[in-house]
Amino acid sequence: MGGTCFILRMEWEAIVGANIRRLRKAKGLTQEQLAHEAEIAMRYIAGVERGEENPSLRYLVKIAEALEAEPADLLRRDLETATRRRC
Repeated sequence: MGGTCFILRMEWEAIVGANIRRLRKAKGLTQEQLAHEAEIAMRYIAGVERGEENPSLRYLVKIAEALEAEPADLLRRDLETATRRRC
Protein backbone atom coordinates (compact mmCIF):
# COMPACT_ATOMS: atom_id res chain seq x y z
CA MET A 1 0.00 0.00 0.00
CA GLY A 2 2.75 2.42 -0.89
CA GLY A 3 0.51 4.44 -3.24
CA THR A 4 0.26 8.20 -3.01
CA CYS A 5 -2.93 9.66 -1.59
CA PHE A 6 -4.03 13.23 -2.22
CA ILE A 7 -6.88 15.15 -0.62
CA LEU A 8 -8.44 18.07 -2.45
CA ARG A 9 -8.63 20.83 0.12
CA MET A 10 -9.77 24.40 0.18
CA GLU A 11 -10.67 26.35 3.29
CA TRP A 12 -14.37 27.14 3.59
CA GLU A 13 -13.72 30.86 3.97
CA ALA A 14 -11.83 30.81 0.66
CA ILE A 15 -14.58 28.77 -1.04
CA VAL A 16 -17.27 31.23 0.06
CA GLY A 17 -15.14 34.22 -0.92
CA ALA A 18 -14.32 32.82 -4.35
CA ASN A 19 -17.98 32.03 -5.02
CA ILE A 20 -19.12 35.49 -3.98
CA ARG A 21 -16.45 37.11 -6.17
CA ARG A 22 -17.37 34.90 -9.15
CA LEU A 23 -21.11 35.58 -8.81
CA ARG A 24 -20.56 39.30 -8.21
CA LYS A 25 -18.38 39.65 -11.31
CA ALA A 26 -20.82 37.60 -13.40
CA LYS A 27 -23.52 40.15 -12.48
CA GLY A 28 -21.18 43.03 -13.32
CA LEU A 29 -21.24 44.40 -9.76
CA THR A 30 -18.45 46.13 -7.89
CA GLN A 31 -17.83 45.29 -4.24
CA GLU A 32 -19.34 48.66 -3.40
CA GLN A 33 -22.52 47.92 -5.35
CA LEU A 34 -22.86 44.47 -3.76
CA ALA A 35 -22.32 45.95 -0.32
CA HIS A 36 -25.03 48.54 -0.98
CA GLU A 37 -27.50 45.92 -2.25
CA ALA A 38 -26.80 43.60 0.70
CA GLU A 39 -26.72 46.47 3.22
CA ILE A 40 -23.30 45.35 4.44
CA ALA A 41 -20.10 47.39 4.74
CA MET A 42 -17.89 47.25 1.65
CA ARG A 43 -14.83 46.46 3.78
CA TYR A 44 -16.64 43.42 5.13
CA ILE A 45 -17.53 42.22 1.61
CA ALA A 46 -13.89 42.65 0.59
CA GLY A 47 -12.75 40.66 3.62
CA VAL A 48 -15.21 37.87 2.88
CA GLU A 49 -14.01 37.67 -0.73
CA ARG A 50 -10.40 37.43 0.48
CA GLY A 51 -11.35 34.64 2.88
CA GLU A 52 -10.45 36.77 5.89
CA GLU A 53 -13.96 36.97 7.30
CA ASN A 54 -16.22 34.12 8.41
CA PRO A 55 -19.73 35.39 7.63
CA SER A 56 -22.72 34.30 9.68
CA LEU A 57 -25.72 32.65 8.07
CA ARG A 58 -27.55 35.98 8.25
CA TYR A 59 -24.84 37.67 6.16
CA LEU A 60 -24.61 34.74 3.72
CA VAL A 61 -28.34 35.05 3.09
CA LYS A 62 -28.14 38.84 2.60
CA ILE A 63 -25.25 38.46 0.15
CA ALA A 64 -26.94 35.62 -1.73
CA GLU A 65 -30.16 37.63 -2.05
CA ALA A 66 -28.24 40.63 -3.37
CA LEU A 67 -26.60 38.33 -5.95
CA GLU A 68 -29.98 36.75 -6.82
CA ALA A 69 -28.54 33.39 -5.79
CA GLU A 70 -29.26 30.73 -3.20
CA PRO A 71 -27.15 30.64 -0.02
CA ALA A 72 -26.08 27.11 -0.97
CA ASP A 73 -24.49 28.54 -4.14
CA LEU A 74 -21.99 30.36 -1.92
CA LEU A 75 -20.87 27.06 -0.35
CA ARG A 76 -20.30 25.02 -3.50
CA ARG A 77 -16.82 23.58 -3.89
CA ASP A 78 -15.01 24.30 -7.14
CA LEU A 79 -12.60 21.41 -7.68
CA GLU A 80 -10.55 23.50 -10.11
CA THR A 81 -9.53 25.93 -7.37
CA ALA A 82 -9.06 23.37 -4.61
CA THR A 83 -5.53 22.55 -3.59
CA ARG A 84 -4.08 19.05 -3.42
CA ARG A 85 -2.57 17.88 -0.18
CA ARG A 86 -0.90 14.57 0.67
CA CYS A 87 -2.71 12.30 3.14
